[in-house]
Amino acid sequence: MLELPTRTRDLITKERGAITDLLVLLAKLEAEPGHVADVRTAADDLDGIFLLVVAGEFNAGKSSLVNALLGERVMPEGVTPTTDRVTVITHGEEIGEAVDGRDVVRRTYPSDLLDTVAFVDTPGTNAIVASHQALTERFVPRADLVLFVTSADRPFTQSEREFLELIASWGKKVVMVVNKVDILASDAERETVLEYVARHARDTLGSTPEVFGVSARQAFQARQSGDQSGLEASGLPALETAIRARLGADRLKLKLLTPLGVAKRTSEHYKGVLDNRLGLLTDDSTTLEVIDRQRKRFESEMRRDLGLHVGAVARVLEDVARRGEEFFDDTIRWRRFAKLMNTERVKDEFQAKVIKDAEAEIDGRLGELVDWFIQRNLQFWEDVMRFLNEKRAAEQERVIGEVGGRFQYDRQALLRGLRERAEGALEEYDAPAEAKAIADRLQASVVRTGLFEVGGIGLSAAMLALLTGAAFDITGIAIGLTAIGLGLLVFPRQRARSKRELRGKLDELRTALEAGIGKQAALELARSQEKLSGAISPYTRFVGAELERLHELQAELGDLTGRLATLKHEVETTA
Repeated sequence: MLELPTRTRDLITKERGAITDLLVLLAKLEAEPGHVADVRTAADDLDGIFLLVVAGEFNAGKSSLVNALLGERVMPEGVTPTTDRVTVITHGEEIGEAVDGRDVVRRTYPSDLLDTVAFVDTPGTNAIVASHQALTERFVPRADLVLFVTSADRPFTQSEREFLELIASWGKKVVMVVNKVDILASDAERETVLEYVARHARDTLGSTPEVFGVSARQAFQARQSGDQSGLEASGLPALETAIRARLGADRLKLKLLTPLGVAKRTSEHYKGVLDNRLGLLTDDSTTLEVIDRQRKRFESEMRRDLGLHVGAVARVLEDVARRGEEFFDDTIRWRRFAKLMNTERVKDEFQAKVIKDAEAEIDGRLGELVDWFIQRNLQFWEDVMRFLNEKRAAEQERVIGEVGGRFQYDRQALLRGLRERAEGALEEYDAPAEAKAIADRLQASVVRTGLFEVGGIGLSAAMLALLTGAAFDITGIAIGLTAIGLGLLVFPRQRARSKRELRGKLDELRTALEAGIGKQAALELARSQEKLSGAISPYTRFVGAELERLHELQAELGDLTGRLATLKHEVETTA
């Protein structure tokens, strides 16, 4: 066995390491099994025989060319598709055939041309049998050198250009063969066709390939009859010389380049997959940021408007204070001394003139506050739902390329779950029950401030009980002072004191009201925000974690792509 130079062995070791790392990375990316198989097969083929793959459209004469090169009718020929499986032809002392799986046939033939190379005859592309083209496309990644056969009667068709682009995408070296040149009337016409093929192949491949004009039929007949001049005229010897040259100096280089081409194409494909995934997640992250900004704006607006609603309750107390001052101005006077002595009458008059319908007004303002809170909260959830549905519709209309794998499943499942949780929360929301619960908690929060020593009654009733009690305390003082005969001067002082103390009680009440309602409203707002955050949190966590993971994979893939490019350069310059 030929001993490989140390430099070549080092390159092979580096290639195996890079391809192994790519396989590990493909597993992290949940790559398609076919792509993983391509890379693994390319690595295994490093130890295999050189593969010269003959490709082209059906009826271009691929099988005829193989037969002409080998000098024997190894492959069947015909005007209809005759090659329905990939046929690998290797050297053997005897002619033989073995089936290797459903799609590959292995044949042996005693030819010195096969000593260091296997010829691979592929099914024709652009045939009526679609599976034939699929077989050929799947085998292309394994090729170390491609003989691309086109026909002189229809050279370089559009479908041939597309198939040649596929071959080029794998980084394959290509030799162009124009078959059936014997049908061309003159040398000038032949040169025109060869130049046409060379120009278009160069545009497709990005480099200028060798182009040979041959007549496989003429070459086979000449070889069978021993007609050397006819063989030379067929153009086949020039092609054989080029093949042998490639199998000499360039054979090892081409062999080493094959897995690098497969690795490069696969890494480029998954770079696109990663870019698409990151694009989706970046959009999702932006969506979550928009929702968070909406949430913060909603919270800010709620806190601002809450002051207006609490102020509306406070204005009821301010009206009570104003009426109370008017009541004391009119009641605590010497001329009303007899009236002041009748406490029940003072109580009734205080309630009629000062308290009036304050209880109903306070209840009404608190009800408006609760209704406002619930309505705004529901509106916010609906706005979030509308935004998510609009994003979903826009995304479905956008072409985003391939993302696949577990990523797509997880992301779609989480988005669907987010919408379902939001929709479920809206459907299950019992506004009347929630309003009662919030109102109860608001009242309890105010009562817990310690200003009230009542239980079992509503907030408005408790406030009015406090005010009424304060009024009797104040008027009682006036009565007591009057009874001990301090004279006329006591009434102005007591009147001022009564108004001051009523104002003080109302200020205490307003402070307790604002503190209690404000505190509880903040808790209700936090509870509402927590519910939304709870609905979104699974996807928020997924987006954050997946963005971090994909950025790491992107960096890893970038490093690996750089290693592959360096290896390719080393192979091309030193192998």
